[in-house]
Amino acid sequence: MGMAASQARYLALVARKSNCEYEGQQINQARTVLANQSANLFNQMLGLTVPVPPSTSDYTKIQYSYSDGSNDSVIDSWQQLSSADPDYNYVVTHYYYTDRYTGSMKRLSDPQVQFSGGTEATIAQITAAQNLVTQTQQAYDEAVAARQELEEQAATLTNYIDRTTYTGINESTYDANTDTYSFRTRDMTAGDYHNYTGYASLDPDDQALVLAGIQRLIDEGALDMDPNDPDMSDVYFDSATGDIAFGSDLNSLYGSSGGGTLTILPVLHTSGQNSIGNIANEYDDQIDALKEAEETAKSAYDQAVLDYEALKRPTYLGNSELTLLTSLTKDQEAEIRQVVADLKEQGIDASILDCYSEDGGYTGGIYSFQLNGTTYYTTYEDLISSYESGTGNNHIDGQAKLNYYNASYVSTRVEETEKALLETDGNGRFTSVRFENDSVTYTLNMETVTDDDAYQDAMNQYYYDNAVYDKTVQDINAQTSIIQQEDLQLELRLKQLDTEQSALSTEMEAVKKVVDDNVESSFKTFNG
Repeated sequence: MGMAASQARYLALVARKSNCEYEGQQINQARTVLANQSANLFNQMLGLTVPVPPSTSDYTKIQYSYSDGSNDSVIDSWQQLSSADPDYNYVVTHYYYTDRYTGSMKRLSDPQVQFSGGTEATIAQITAAQNLVTQTQQAYDEAVAARQELEEQAATLTNYIDRTTYTGINESTYDANTDTYSFRTRDMTAGDYHNYTGYASLDPDDQALVLAGIQRLIDEGALDMDPNDPDMSDVYFDSATGDIAFGSDLNSLYGSSGGGTLTILPVLHTSGQNSIGNIANEYDDQIDALKEAEETAKSAYDQAVLDYEALKRPTYLGNSELTLLTSLTKDQEAEIRQVVADLKEQGIDASILDCYSEDGGYTGGIYSFQLNGTTYYTTYEDLISSYESGTGNNHIDGQAKLNYYNASYVSTRVEETEKALLETDGNGRFTSVRFENDSVTYTLNMETVTDDDAYQDAMNQYYYDNAVYDKTVQDINAQTSIIQQEDLQLELRLKQLDTEQSALSTEMEAVKKVVDDNVESSFKTFNG
């Protein structure tokens, strides 16, 4: 190798060795940074607080309670009087829970208020139309009831019977040969009798008269017989008076041994003002008049329904049907008034307050609906406000929250602080109490109670803190593991550089020797 080449090679080796030394310095600096990061993570782990589960004893206390017969009360706190009092020694705070009827306003998300298509109308117009529907329906129902009642009366045989015709009956007899029952009454002259003969034994004219009367009763629904072939075997007729009687009544009058069990005989008249025909005609005329009134009422009701349904009005809240309350039942009045009173007491302004006049009368505009089996109330103003805020087909999408109302029994804490006389048993335990506003001395019960809700909240917090602690430790371990892997890779690279640097030093020594030999040889040549 020539001198120039050896020198170039030597310089290249010097440069590579210098580069190795520089890279080694960079690696050492990187490992120092990793060491600092690892130390910080270790210090962070040392600074963690290990969560400790709560103890039930921290949520357990001694409690005094008593009962006044109506409520079970608890003494919450007591403090000795700062100044002497001959009758009392403590200021005591005590409380009990009671169910109070409470009105409330809630807000329903995505109410999906639906209106029927139709003519624009105000709530006053809708209410008036609904009232007309109610009134005409009531008139129609009353007309139907009146017609049905008269038809039921007309279909009862007793309407055609005069039970006052024959009273005080005695001397009843029966002639089997002529199929004739005979009797007299106390007001009759001796020897005068009423004679009722069976239908089969009557002459043709009397048969025709009797059959016509019976047929009319069948047509009116007063007798349950075959209209084409009525059974006349139980029908008897007094040709002298034109009265019809039934064999079952006559037989009870006569009796099986001649001693009757009846003293009044019901009869049907075939002639006179109270005849079967006249009474039937009167019923028919009255029923026809009632049917005409019923048809008129039905027509008015149908028209009222059509007029109401033609108005644009609230119909549904989601899948729940809305019902306009034109008047309030006793229960509805009590519930809504409770809502109004509680909203006013809390200073909450709501549209339901506008549904009452200044003198407290209901002015309308409230709707009821069912939600999960419970009846709630809302107002036309609330419904139209949510409806008009919506978008899409029939404003059904994106509607604003709907205000709705109801009243229910809510458990309420009733607390009072007053002077009291607390007596002890000598061991520091209270045994009785008498309050300044109550003359009764109550026996105190002492029990150990645990606030389960507070304890459970503490346990939930412990579970959360423990999960956070475990997650933090896992994160630190994971980051430490990553640092260790990076440091290991740097250490391996540093060893490679050491090996490379050692090889370069060896090669540099060899090249240096060659250069030195070349220099020495050159000097010998020139020195001859």
